[in-house]
Formats: sequence, C-alpha cells, structure tokens
Amino acid sequence: MKKKWIELFRGLQEGSIPFEEEGFIIVSRFDKKSMYSVFELISFKNVKNISPTASGVIFHSDGYKTYLIYEPNNYQYRFQEPYLRDGLAQAPMRFSETKIFELARRDRIIVSKEPYLSSGSFTIERPNEGNFVYYIYGTKKQHESQLEKEENVLEFFEKILVKDFSVPKSITTEVLKVLEENLSKYKKFSID
Repeated sequence: MKKKWIELFRGLQEGSIPFEEEGFIIVSRFDKKSMYSVFELISFKNVKNISPTASGVIFHSDGYKTYLIYEPNNYQYRFQEPYLRDGLAQAPMRFSETKIFELARRDRIIVSKEPYLSSGSFTIERPNEGNFVYYIYGTKKQHESQLEKEENVLEFFEKILVKDFSVPKSITTEVLKVLEENLSKYKKFSID
C-alpha cells in the first residue's frame, strides 16, 4: 500500500491537497524539555472553506478529534487532568474519558476513549520547530477506501510509538486498538 501523507502547510502552499475528499490531519506537539508529546488526530469532511490566520488556518468543517499523549515518568504535571494543562501540553479530555497504558519505566500513554466533536470549524496552528502537521489522504483516481486511509493512520502511529518512543509491540497493539475504535466512530460521522 502506498503511503499518502503530506505536510499540511506545504500541501496548502502547493495546492496539492484534495479537500473534496474526507481526510485525516495529524498534529504533533513535542515538549522541548522532555519526551512529553501530544498528538491530535482529526477526521473531517465537506470542507466549505479554508481561511488563513496569522498563525495557521481555519477549516470551515465539522471535525472529530482523538488525542494521544505520551507522558514520561518525570512529567511535572502528571497528575493534572489533560484539559487543565497549559499551552501545547493541553488536550480537551479528563482522565475518566481516556484509556491509560502504563509502560515499564512508569511512562504512560493516554488515549481518548471517544472522539471529540469540533462543530462548524477547527483551527490548525502552524507547527513550531520540531513539531509537525500531516494530512493523510486518498485519491479518488486510485479509489482508495476509507479502510486504507485508516491503515495509513494506524501505521503512522505504530512507527511513532515503536521507533520514536520504544513502546513495546504488545502495548503498541493495544493502543492501536483504541485508535481503531475511534476511527470506527469516524465512519459513522462520514456517513451522517
């Protein structure tokens, strides 16, 4: 299967992103002082307009968001709810709304149990140095199915977890199951 992802802002500049299709955006935010990382997975459809802002772009579309946080043992706000954390460390979820995976070094992965609906529009900020924003897509010409796009998303997260964070394969598999459950809820969104 051919991977189909592109850096979002480069794709916008080149005009090479097919927004008439449904797609996924993956936003990453990495803490410069630790391994703390927040990943935001956004599914959207029917983009009515894209408006540039001083610091990013606004998508005029409904979007479903799922969050994944990699939290090292030494993260100082470890016991603070993700929605209360400051700035780039924040994610709009409570611990009760997440599945938490404990790792051997007491690091942990926190994943949304349910997608969060961003109704009407959502904003993507231009990433700071070291962060990234990718758009994962298919092309109608190649008749890529929703399943293939989801496989690209899961493969993308698997590489990050295994290669970048050295998460054991057994836990990575469990994390991917939760992401896959979220993706199955996106399917209902794309049919509605």
